[in-house]
Amino acid sequence: MNLKIKNHYNVDFFNNFSLTLKYDSIASSFGFDLYFDPNDHDAREMFQVGHYHIASVEHNGELLVRGFILNHKFKVSSKKELSNISGYSLAGVLGDCQIPTSLYPLQSDGLTLIEIAQKLCAPFKIDIVVDEAVRAKVNSVYDTSTADEGQTVGGYLSSLASQKNVILSHYPDGRLVFTEAKTKQAPFYHFSGSMPSVEMELNFNGQNMHSIITLQKQASMDGGNAGESSIVNPFVPYVFRPSVKTQSSGTDDDTQEAVKNALSEELKNITLSITVPTWELNGNLIKPNRIITVISPDLYLYKITRWFVEEVTFSGNEKQQKAVLKCVLPEVYNGETPDYIFQSKFNKGH
Repeated sequence: MNLKIKNHYNVDFFNNFSLTLKYDSIASSFGFDLYFDPNDHDAREMFQVGHYHIASVEHNGELLVRGFILNHKFKVSSKKELSNISGYSLAGVLGDCQIPTSLYPLQSDGLTLIEIAQKLCAPFKIDIVVDEAVRAKVNSVYDTSTADEGQTVGGYLSSLASQKNVILSHYPDGRLVFTEAKTKQAPFYHFSGSMPSVEMELNFNGQNMHSIITLQKQASMDGGNAGESSIVNPFVPYVFRPSVKTQSSGTDDDTQEAVKNALSEELKNITLSITVPTWELNGNLIKPNRIITVISPDLYLYKITRWFVEEVTFSGNEKQQKAVLKCVLPEVYNGETPDYIFQSKFNKGH
């Protein structure tokens, strides 16, 4: 990994570092442990506290993250101590800041998602990209939409996008992007339970799952229609655990898309974590928005199952390196209803 600050200051020597690339997020994050020389003029400038310098993290010449240095940690003792700097992608500022009062009122009428996003992102100088696959969705008009007081810009835009089953993500250069996941692609790697030096952990959080999810939209004051849509969660097949949610923005035509997203949010309670002692698989750097396949009876995965790589955390020092893949079912991102994956040949029913 290579760290460059203000496009010209290369940090050549550092010890521990961590880099997390995220798909379903407006920002990835990074952190480096390194020695700070208080007598070095360039170091004093580059590590100036509170200056929010822009840094770039690269691997073999490929840009992975461009963002702000947010945090500094300095330490002194009887021996020379490592300092730490950390930060996130340029668009991460949208997750920390509320809508500025200069853009009030908080209500938007008759605007599209892209129009709302451009309006809110302009003061932060964050550029926006629209994936062609979701262009029609982000150009459809909301009857009315109102941000909550205290809600961050990123949180508001993410909630609007989710109601149209659109993903709000970011590019390595810091631009915000409205997109959809590549869940139909061929898997780039296959994992099995017997692979040496590979750790896998599957988690199912049943408390946050419901048997049926219903989304309701009330009729708006300007004449917009009421709407209601329901969807069944295949991972809660034998007990009654209903959930009823309210659609806060959009038209009644968006309700079916929004209820799909509500199921997708519940499916995020099924996660697979994979730790590997390398940053590359099949000669390529591991990245989010990829498909893997897994079979491992010890994880109750008796059949080959497809998983979507949602997040990858790289870490390392002078002695070792590793990557941790956080995976979810592809249906979290494609709006489809998944099959029940925990069926074994020994257990056909409840």
